[in-house]
Amino acid sequence: MLDEKAPPTDLRLVESEQRYQAVIENASDMIQSVRPDGSFEFVNRAWKTSLGYTDDDLPSMSVWDVIHPDAVDHCMPYFMQAIRGETVDYIETQFVAKDGRAVPVEGSVTSRLLGDVVVATHGFFRDITERLRARELEERAAMLEREERARYLEKMAALGKLSAGLAHELNNPAAAVQRANAGLLETVRRRDTAMRKLADACPNPATWRAMEEIPARVRSARGNDFKADPIALGETEAAIETWMEDHRIERAWELAPALAEAGITVQDLETVAAAVPATALPEAITWITETLVLGESTEIIAQSSRRIADLVRAIKGYSHMDRATEHDADIHDGLENTLIILAHRLQNVEVHRQYDRSLPSIRVYGNTLNQVWTNILDNAIDAMDGAGRIVIRTMPHDDQVVVEIEDQGKGIPAADLPRIFEPFFTSKAQGQGTGLGLDTAWRIVTKEHAGSIMANSEPGRTVFRVSLPITPPAGGEGAAS
Repeated sequence: MLDEKAPPTDLRLVESEQRYQAVIENASDMIQSVRPDGSFEFVNRAWKTSLGYTDDDLPSMSVWDVIHPDAVDHCMPYFMQAIRGETVDYIETQFVAKDGRAVPVEGSVTSRLLGDVVVATHGFFRDITERLRARELEERAAMLEREERARYLEKMAALGKLSAGLAHELNNPAAAVQRANAGLLETVRRRDTAMRKLADACPNPATWRAMEEIPARVRSARGNDFKADPIALGETEAAIETWMEDHRIERAWELAPALAEAGITVQDLETVAAAVPATALPEAITWITETLVLGESTEIIAQSSRRIADLVRAIKGYSHMDRATEHDADIHDGLENTLIILAHRLQNVEVHRQYDRSLPSIRVYGNTLNQVWTNILDNAIDAMDGAGRIVIRTMPHDDQVVVEIEDQGKGIPAADLPRIFEPFFTSKAQGQGTGLGLDTAWRIVTKEHAGSIMANSEPGRTVFRVSLPITPPAGGEGAAS
């Protein structure tokens, strides 16, 4: 028995259709119904809001009017699939809004059939602009993190190379000081012992003058870059040893090498022998020998100490440990400090300086320009396989200071030259370069100092040209970052 209170069937259908339309109209996703000919059957409010089209626009539009031109070829197979009655589970594409904006979307498509005939396709899409933007930001952040880490590793690698070079450079003079100092006390003791005995045996001042003249002459000769021929040195050493043995002087084998190397001859010994009593001759020879050794040792210590002081001064200048971050500096000081720091790599390289010392000071930021010189010089040395000639020029140009660094290396291939300042680009073999050295140099010159850097290259001649403003621009372009 039928329920007399139930609404008629047609009213139930109307009410069901209204519920269906309300759901579609209020959905947050974009919903579109498209006929097989591509015209729109209906779209919901979210679709019109997202894309900007109105009800007046729809009658004259087809689905291809809202597919971005770049995505038409991509969407065509999916449309044909839906027209055949097959469900498209997922599609990602681009719509085009009324104002021309590209709107990235993702969604799915189903078909509505009447019997076996597809009468419309129903597409359900959502705007993924914010998701893609978030993904892009995440990828950008990850890339920046990778770049930052790579730059950090590059700095650590460069610091490691510099540290190894500095250790080597400091070790040489330090070892020389140790060697010179090792026998210094014993040398002084033997010299003093011989001098006390000579004081008793040779009271005549003329005798002392004759002995003192010989070390003085030798020091003068060595000051004039005295160099003995190895063969002649061996012959002189043998002659001195024979002479001392003939005069019954002990330790002849030990004293002869030091005397010969200092430039003493047998004639000098004959002069001493004629000036002192025969009984005091051994002490006189010992005094002369130990005086020469003492002078040589103190000179080694003095030279080595100066070398250590120069290195320490260069390190301070290179890192600007004793200066404010932003300061005025002579460009040549930074170049010279860098050359001292890289001395261990320049042992087989001729460095020709063509400096214009009349150039004014420029505003620099920390020690960053020294990184520029280091990276360029390091690449130049590698390009020449550690041997050759490097020319460093400084010159004025308009309101700028220009530094050119030229090497005789194999050159940069023409195809690579436009890319050398790109991050991570390197023409070196795998594991020999990170591709960040010249990128770092470019950033320091252009971003921190508002200058420019460029390179010209051909086989046998590569020139890097760095131009820096004498007066940096006001504001942040040249400000330290």
